[in-house]
Amino acid sequence: MLQTILQLIDTRTWLTIGAVWVLCAIMAGVTANDKNRRFWVWFFFGLLTGPYALYRAIRVHEVVPAHLAQKCPNCQKTIRKTARECPFCGHVLIWEPDPVAKAGRQAAAAVFLLRKAARKSTAAVKAEQAKLKEKRKGSA
Repeated sequence: MLQTILQLIDTRTWLTIGAVWVLCAIMAGVTANDKNRRFWVWFFFGLLTGPYALYRAIRVHEVVPAHLAQKCPNCQKTIRKTARECPFCGHVLIWEPDPVAKAGRQAAAAVFLLRKAARKSTAAVKAEQAKLKEKRKGSA
């Protein structure tokens, strides 16, 4: 039965499956390397297990060097100092304001400053006009 199944699958199909298998191994190595893990270990693991190694490489957490590490105040696991939130528990370490609210505050501040400048310039123009009127009255 196995022999009949193998006969049904032609050479091109085997090459395609093999290429996908090797591609998964390479992608597992590259993904693991991006997370400070060893490329060649994950590459050979990928050759043995194929897509499963890629899945595991994606799911594995990053290895953080000691000089770049800090403890999460919520779960006490080691994370990067530059992390905005903990990848393990989701605790927010660096709060960032909502960009829409920030833009709204900036727009309101701009309108306030423009109104203030307009009032000052209007007052200055009125003062100049008053001086001109006084000079005209004084010269007449």
